[in-house]
Amino acid sequence: MRSGFHVGRFSAVLLIYAGASLPCAAEAKYRAEATGVEVQFHEYRGVAAVSVEPLEKHTLRIDVEPKTERRPLTIRVDLPQRGPHAWPLEHVNVVDTKGNPLPVRHDGIQWDRIFFSVPSVRAAYFVRVADPLPGNSKPLPSEKDRNVTDAATGLAATICNWFQGRRAALSIRFDDSHPTHLSRALPVLRNCGFRATFMINPGNPDYENHKAAWEACAKRGDQEFANHTMHHRGAASDEEIDREVGDVSEYIWSLFPCRSKLIALNRGGGTTWVTKKPFQHYLDRYHLFIADGSLGMDDVYGNRVAAFRLHLERHIERGLWCRVHFHSIGDGLSTSEANFRAAMEVVKEHESDLWIAGMADIYKYQMERRATKLAFEHEVPDRAALVVSCLTDPNLFDQPLTIELTVPDSWSAKDVSVKGRDGKSVPIRTADLSGRAILRFDVVPVNETYTIERARRIHH
Repeated sequence: MRSGFHVGRFSAVLLIYAGASLPCAAEAKYRAEATGVEVQFHEYRGVAAVSVEPLEKHTLRIDVEPKTERRPLTIRVDLPQRGPHAWPLEHVNVVDTKGNPLPVRHDGIQWDRIFFSVPSVRAAYFVRVADPLPGNSKPLPSEKDRNVTDAATGLAATICNWFQGRRAALSIRFDDSHPTHLSRALPVLRNCGFRATFMINPGNPDYENHKAAWEACAKRGDQEFANHTMHHRGAASDEEIDREVGDVSEYIWSLFPCRSKLIALNRGGGTTWVTKKPFQHYLDRYHLFIADGSLGMDDVYGNRVAAFRLHLERHIERGLWCRVHFHSIGDGLSTSEANFRAAMEVVKEHESDLWIAGMADIYKYQMERRATKLAFEHEVPDRAALVVSCLTDPNLFDQPLTIELTVPDSWSAKDVSVKGRDGKSVPIRTADLSGRAILRFDVVPVNETYTIERARRIHH
């Protein structure tokens, strides 16, 4: 094995020989410690070699030298999904020197590892991020842009981390359209007043046999549906992905015609996906975002209720989005009914700190907040204009944002009014923060100006 490294352009070339000179196939791999990228042959021992050269950011050139090998070769590439060198995984594809895309195989929940097969001929291939990446044209506002003060009046405004000023957010997710979601989970959720997200597989028998009940649930509108693919089996081609993913989005849109088309997607564990296009193509086409990173509540993991309590309390302490998911509910199933009810009691204990909502609403709030900035335009001593500027698409991102307003000591909170550009009053809620009254009001995530005014008292 030989390698070369040149500082500056970060150009590294490493030749991997999978022949007798290496003690085992696992050693026949390229790893860039600086960037966390790994490339190796998959399930192969032989004389073929592969060289890897990182080019510009998020681009690898892989040269295959088959030597006397005649069988097709499969190359595995592991890409970092976190940290400063993380790749935007949904944007990755593999092309040959002519730019023709190759079929790439993924595991449903391990999208940072890709496999592609090539013939035993000398050739080069490129693992790359397809351009353009979204959001590059307009930089997002900074955190200070969401916390502003009007020097003249002393008014201060911020966008709350979570809706209604709650300390943290919680999404409760149910996967695979199991009948017990309808018979056991829904009654408990409704009794507690909780909104959850149901990941549905409309093509599976469990859904088809209870389709009327699922559609009645959708019509009631108190729960959220999300895309778990049509059959929970992945897809073997781009055309099949359109059916497995796209048909579910269109079905959910038909069930919720008055809601935003933005939907959570989980591709499912144990599934295999083969695509030439970057998966972002399907996310954009069907208005989806990836819903991964959740605490599993299956009893087989052990001590689930205690683990969930600790998980939830840590998220509340840090002000984060806590995600938890269930499969079937009932004795002898994934989660016993007793443990499910106990977990919901834990949520009830912390309800005052939590915004409990569907995954799409929480995701929308998170993205809207990042894309919004505030600014004050002073008018007169008793009045100021708060300008809200938001970069998200209002056709998809429609979750209201909560503005928190701190008034100067010379103002009385009960004398304050907020009006939109149309002159209509905006409802205000008063809360106590460390003995000081603060005001909160909700705004639509669009460009708008709100007039904040102190009513003048008449002294006799």
